[in-house]
Amino acid sequence: MKLIVFTKKDCPNCPYAKKIAKDVAEELGLEFEEIDVEKDLITALQYNVASTPSIALDEDVLFRGEVPTKDILKEEIRKIMK
Repeated sequence: MKLIVFTKKDCPNCPYAKKIAKDVAEELGLEFEEIDVEKDLITALQYNVASTPSIALDEDVLFRGEVPTKDILKEEIRKIMK
């Protein structure tokens, strides 16, 4: 499974979202990928991501335009992994 964070270079919350997502991916043994929506707009549109930061697990977008805590992100991931 892959945890994906959608970012944009001028997004003030994106660095924090990226750190949380990367840490959670490492803790749970998931692949991690960052997608810059300005460089890869097609992928962002495929996920219906219009705001950053957004976090997805495989094809499921878990958070749009918000930064969850590590615990909340882990909880949402575990719901899908069951």
